Amino acid sequence: MEAERPDGDQPAPPAGRGDFRLDLTRPRGTVDGELDYESTVTAPTEWVPYVYTDTELQSREGGRGLSVAALTFGLAGLLVALFGVWGAPLSLAAVVLAIMARRSERLGGALWAWGLVSGLAGLAIVIGWCVIISQALGRIAY
Repeated sequence: MEAERPDGDQPAPPAGRGDFRLDLTRPRGTVDGELDYESTVTAPTEWVPYVYTDTELQSREGGRGLSVAALTFGLAGLLVALFGVWGAPLSLAAVVLAIMARRSERLGGALWAWGLVSGLAGLAIVIGWCVIISQALGRIAY
């Protein structure tokens, strides 16, 4: 018992075999309004899609990694700086990462800015701690 295809070209293999495939595609027909290839060769430039270069694709892949790192280090440095001078390396790393992100990443606008602000705030608190500690050590009699 063989089943016929809807267009009647070839019969399908009988049901029950492992290699049975039902072909549900129809033959390609002409579409009203379809342009010939020759007429599309000289299409206006606004119809032609933009092709990205490899350099543009690599720069877009960067995303916001440095900006997120700057914000993370800035907030961590600010939090640690509230309790002592140990937040200085984290805050300094946040400032450096924010400057690098500003130059290389287009997508991380607000993130690198907040990373820079929180890193500078952490450094200001660390400088305050250094002044307080040096003043306290200057009053101690040896």
